[in-house]
Amino acid sequence: MTLEQIKDNIRYVTNEKGETTDVLIPLELWETIIVQLSETEEIEDSREEILNDLKQSLLDGKAGKTFPLEELWQ
Repeated sequence: MTLEQIKDNIRYVTNEKGETTDVLIPLELWETIIVQLSETEEIEDSREEILNDLKQSLLDGKAGKTFPLEELWQ
């Protein structure tokens, strides 16, 4: 779903001064947004884990903590 499609389905609530105070989102759209956010979080967690592993590997290599290649493949 594109940002334009999302914007087209959102309705705004205003107060007596005409100031926007709240947003109404259809339930189906809200559920779609929640699923997409969840998937994005999983991707970010995965990227962060990979980056942390890489950093630790570089630190281990610098400290001389190395392993035979055969052991790494297992």
